[in-house]
Amino acid sequence: MRKQQGVALITVLLVMAIIAVIATNLGTQLQRQVTRTASFEQSEQSYWMWLSGEAVLKEVLQQEIERDDGIVHASQNWAQRAGPFPVEGGQIAAQVKDLRSCFNLNSLAGTEQQGLSLEKRRKQFQQLLVSLELDAFQAESLAGALTDWLDSDSELSQSGAEDPDYEALPHPYQTANGLLFDVSELRMIKGFTAEVVQRIKPYVCAIPGNAELRINVNTLDEERAVLLVAATQGKLTLDGAKQLIQARPEQGYESREELLQDSLLTGAQDGETGSLDELAVSSEYFLLQAYIQWGSLETTARSVLHVTAGQARVVYRAMGED
Repeated sequence: MRKQQGVALITVLLVMAIIAVIATNLGTQLQRQVTRTASFEQSEQSYWMWLSGEAVLKEVLQQEIERDDGIVHASQNWAQRAGPFPVEGGQIAAQVKDLRSCFNLNSLAGTEQQGLSLEKRRKQFQQLLVSLELDAFQAESLAGALTDWLDSDSELSQSGAEDPDYEALPHPYQTANGLLFDVSELRMIKGFTAEVVQRIKPYVCAIPGNAELRINVNTLDEERAVLLVAATQGKLTLDGAKQLIQARPEQGYESREELLQDSLLTGAQDGETGSLDELAVSSEYFLLQAYIQWGSLETTARSVLHVTAGQARVVYRAMGED
């Protein structure tokens, strides 16, 4: 009898141990499910806050562009950093950048019909690189490699790099033969090392679906004055570019004609640089950088907006820093 009671006790203890293990596993799974659900809810809420930020920015930009007859300048409300604004459960902050205050890398995409324009863009990009203390040979090689990456053909341009250069790599791939969506794509292109990309990143951008080069002098700050040196292919010195920005009217230049009448620019216009068509006083592409904190989740997101007085639309979205 005593032996049977011992066996029964051991059986009960084993059953209790099994139940305890099952309960622990169920509790762990339940906790994971709760955490997963909470994370999903926070992520979903952050996403809608991001879209709300886009909607507000669209309205602000449209109103200001319409009010100022298409002129865009750094004294407008969109140019001021917003937030952080507290909301129930978290906060949101935003920063907006004029994508016409940087060198559009996609402007180096050209065709045979645009040969002269493309050559000018290459010279301007090379001037930017040299002004950022890269040597002339490296600048020429980078401009050639970027051109070959963007153009639609497989013909090797001067100092460029085409499919064979990438197919010979340990992990081969081919050129995109299309426009960039993001500056981070430069790391795929021959010669654009992490160091090079880090150096030029504050001065360049990639406008999705757009291959124009326009530099809005009204939104340039002194730190990016080198873009005016690049646009004039060095005819305007860095000191001269900074003087131009310092002397800019508080509300910006009211027209391209007024801008080009500045004595600092009149001397930079010749047969080689032309009429400086790249310089502008308006913009239509803007980058929204949103910083969202909801619960324990922190999110950084960015959107590229195409905005005119009559229409505003998002052309690109991505998570993470610019």
